[in-house]
Amino acid sequence: MDVSNELRLIQSASGLSSFTVEYKGRLLYSKYAPERSVLSLIERTKILPGTLVLVNSPVLFYGLPELLKNLPEDCHVLALEADSVLFDFSRDAYLKCREAHPEIDFSLLDFLCPASDLQKIDSLIRAMSESGKLRRCLSLDFSAGAKLNEAVYRLVENAATEIIGTFWKNRITLVKMGRLFSKNIFRNLRNMGRGLLLDELVKSVDKPILMCGAGESLDATFSPANGDFLDAVKACRFFILAVDAALTTLLDRGIPVDAAVGVEPQFAIQKAYIGAAGCGIPFFADLCSRPEIPGIMGGRTIWYASEFCSAGFLDRLRECKIIPSFFPPMGSVGLVAAYIALLLRTDSSVPVFVTGLDFSYSAGLTHASGCPASKAQLFLSGRKNPAGNYGAAFSDSSIKFTGKNGKEMFTSPSMKNYAAVFSNFFSSAENLFDAGVSGLNLSIPRANVRDMMRSAEKKSSEGKFNLIVEKFSSDATKSADGFCDAEIEVLEKLRDLLSLGEKSEHREKDKTLSEQIRAILEKREYLFLHFPDGYKLSMEENFLKRVRAEIDFFLKEMKMGEK
Repeated sequence: MDVSNELRLIQSASGLSSFTVEYKGRLLYSKYAPERSVLSLIERTKILPGTLVLVNSPVLFYGLPELLKNLPEDCHVLALEADSVLFDFSRDAYLKCREAHPEIDFSLLDFLCPASDLQKIDSLIRAMSESGKLRRCLSLDFSAGAKLNEAVYRLVENAATEIIGTFWKNRITLVKMGRLFSKNIFRNLRNMGRGLLLDELVKSVDKPILMCGAGESLDATFSPANGDFLDAVKACRFFILAVDAALTTLLDRGIPVDAAVGVEPQFAIQKAYIGAAGCGIPFFADLCSRPEIPGIMGGRTIWYASEFCSAGFLDRLRECKIIPSFFPPMGSVGLVAAYIALLLRTDSSVPVFVTGLDFSYSAGLTHASGCPASKAQLFLSGRKNPAGNYGAAFSDSSIKFTGKNGKEMFTSPSMKNYAAVFSNFFSSAENLFDAGVSGLNLSIPRANVRDMMRSAEKKSSEGKFNLIVEKFSSDATKSADGFCDAEIEVLEKLRDLLSLGEKSEHREKDKTLSEQIRAILEKREYLFLHFPDGYKLSMEENFLKRVRAEIDFFLKEMKMGEK
């Protein structure tokens, strides 16, 4: 082996065939029995099926054959060496280990260097997670070399745990909501002729944008005490973009809302539009969102789409130019509205202010006054049941913190995560300001009412947002209808193949029945992505019987909007 000046291979005291390594003035193994500590670690560690085992600094690869030999089902080993000198040295030891143990399946192991391969490590872990095989991550230090770059190994471990955990959280969401997401997509595709695509309106607003969430800080922003600001708002000096839950409270206050944003796919969201029926306000609708809302609003609909999962049928929508671009999954309508606001402004010199995006609440309050949740509390209140949602603040999962206004507030793990996602997405956005006076820190510059007034004075033009013209997305509409019609034809063909098998009139003789069915299903994940085991296509009889039942459901949905 080629050993550098700072690295020495030393024969151990236990015999001629046993070695330890000295590096940077320290022994990486015991000089008496170098293998013993590694073998002891493997022996006392219980590894469960579906575990990603991170082996940190394997150096001489002692214990790796024993580890691989006894791995449970669906496990994988990722050997990591963060030190470039040790990595080059260990690569020779790894090759010799493989040669010495031809009986071991080394395909279950990858040896990488985090210093140069972090992106490759990330891609590898994500690919393994998406196979559905991994359930957990376990980190093992195989030499004292792990102490030289402990922070790097912990970084990989935390990232792996996050990737695996996120995959299964997303799977739970898809099992609960995936069928509804897909159903809404096909229902909305039939309605795309009633509106535009968001891509057609990018860079169309040249006055300050005020994005309004439904948090408590909305009350402070639109307080009667801010009279001059309210006058400027009512004089249309700002472009007001409201999330669904903030829409009616703004209308009740006489605020001229320029557009609203909707994401929610479930029926429950319709109560947010009580009082907004027929208002004619332009509506930004996610392709997965509740199909009935555009009809309730009665105005022009602007369509966009969130990539809620990685799927071939979404790729086909992109390839057909029905939805040219997809939003990254954000989970919160407030984040989506902020994303849209940044797309709408003509350039980065146009300021965007966000308010009501608190991701928190006070004891007894969860939203700004006049929002659907606040109204519901008033409707249900009585002498023995006073208004106020104190259960949210004092539940087991609530988290107490000090808000931006110095007052005690509460949040939840999911809301805290949304605030972190907001920071990750938008902390570097130019001219994006937090105008809310309460809530979690959003990691963007703060602004107050006076700052917003000054920005409105600088941008003295009326602004533009051309939704009045009689413009239709004719190409996208024809593509959307054609997409649905083609899907109906293919699903009817697949139904026949699954029902009649070899007797089907649609059998292609140059393929086996299984190959023909698989080829159809591979890009139609909406038929099974909501199955508990739907993270991968299976050709087992039980799986295909469930797919057969789903075909009837989706055919019905696709035909409902047929013209």
